[in-house]
Amino acid sequence: MKKTLSFVLLIILLVCFAAPAFAEQYAYVKTPTKDGTVYVRSVAGAGKPIVGVANNGDTLLILKKGNTWHKVRVIRTGTEGYMYGAYIQFISSSSDWSGGSSSGSSSGSSYYYSDTYVPDASVSDTDTVVNKYGTVSSSDGYANLRWGPGTSFGVITREYNGTRLWVLEQNGVWYRCADNSGRVGYVNRKLLTIGSTVSNSSGRSGVVRSSDGYASIRTGPSTSYPQLYTLSVGQSITAYTSSGDWLRVTLPDSWSDAYIYRGLLRFYSRARTTGNVNLRTGPGTSYSKVGVVTNGTAVTLLATDGSFCRVDTGYAIAYLSKKYLNY
Repeated sequence: MKKTLSFVLLIILLVCFAAPAFAEQYAYVKTPTKDGTVYVRSVAGAGKPIVGVANNGDTLLILKKGNTWHKVRVIRTGTEGYMYGAYIQFISSSSDWSGGSSSGSSSGSSYYYSDTYVPDASVSDTDTVVNKYGTVSSSDGYANLRWGPGTSFGVITREYNGTRLWVLEQNGVWYRCADNSGRVGYVNRKLLTIGSTVSNSSGRSGVVRSSDGYASIRTGPSTSYPQLYTLSVGQSITAYTSSGDWLRVTLPDSWSDAYIYRGLLRFYSRARTTGNVNLRTGPGTSYSKVGVVTNGTAVTLLATDGSFCRVDTGYAIAYLSKKYLNY
């Protein structure tokens, strides 16, 4: 009887502790070479103490997702620590995604997965945050605002000389920009003259970006001002005005004056679906359907016009109707 009771209790414990696994997110190590290795560090940031090493192909459990650095557990060794995001290839996230993946373009899938998926640089850690005004200046008299960072992408609209765009990030020779109509797209950097100060920050929220793993919050708009404290990569913060290259921000402890350097804050470009919505190969219902994302799915906005958005699902880049997004 005691053995039976112990066995039942063991099964109950296993079920209870196994349940959270469905919310876990996994990834694997991806290095430039097949025999490459990556350091696992005790604290996020280059040069921080090393607690272990992971090999190319090792499976990782994501313990805490940041923006540049992520806290991981190396399944093979059990080592826990921080790993630079450039060496992490994410597999799935049950907190953001519903259903199972499909290979190819089956329209019956919960979301679209492609083996040729390449994330847009403007949502990776390899791009450069700009957060400044840019003024259109072209020998043709206009610049094309495109769906993606290249001339092969379709044109959303023309932005004429003298028009000011808010330059969000730089992706190679392209800038991701927002215009006064709320459209977001890409403009060749040769066609924009970048202003000298930060812009369009009022009331906007974002997350900390830094290769060091943190950002200093200061009492004034320069490095000569004392540091109040630091925020970690991925932490949320809201800006409400600017001064030169610095954003004045609001913080939970209500400091009256607190500033962060413009390049350390990426403004949110995330959205969540408000219903089951088709993913398409282009910005319109005439384009073929490549999958379906379910209600509540989180996506990253890359470009948008009045009716369609180009999004990165984490598995594919495709288009969906803007009316089914909340952001």
